[in-house]
Amino acid sequence: MVLVRPRNPADLPGCVEALSEVHESDDYPHRWPQDPAAWLTPENMMAAWVAEHDNHTVGHVVLIDKPGALWVSRLFVRPGHRGSLVGDSLLRQARTAGASMLDVIEHSSKAIELYERTGWTLVDTRPAEWTMSDGRRPVERIYRVDPHSTEHS
Repeated sequence: MVLVRPRNPADLPGCVEALSEVHESDDYPHRWPQDPAAWLTPENMMAAWVAEHDNHTVGHVVLIDKPGALWVSRLFVRPGHRGSLVGDSLLRQARTAGASMLDVIEHSSKAIELYERTGWTLVDTRPAEWTMSDGRRPVERIYRVDPHSTEHS
């Protein structure tokens, strides 16, 4: 069984280890951060949660404050724990805490599938504000939570 709980400072090494696995598997984040623990703790962070299984971090999500809304950010699930509703549980926690928006780059098909399956609606696409290592600017898909979805309860 997976437990979702608030992240604490002692969780960061396990979160970085999990993020490293995700980066190797999925190229997320596209550019490995110089300080991964700091990347997992953005300045506008309102809250963060980890998903644990057998006392190991298997997933992570951050809630960030952007003008007008709370956004899901830094969401990832260790490759070996996908398909076991870890992502669903983390998104549910973020929604319960007030998250109403998220973004994802267009080629992240598994993440897009998760968001659309759990009650998020595509509302916009736009070029990202950052570039990939090859200089290309990816397309971001912007999602808003569907208030009529029952996935948040």
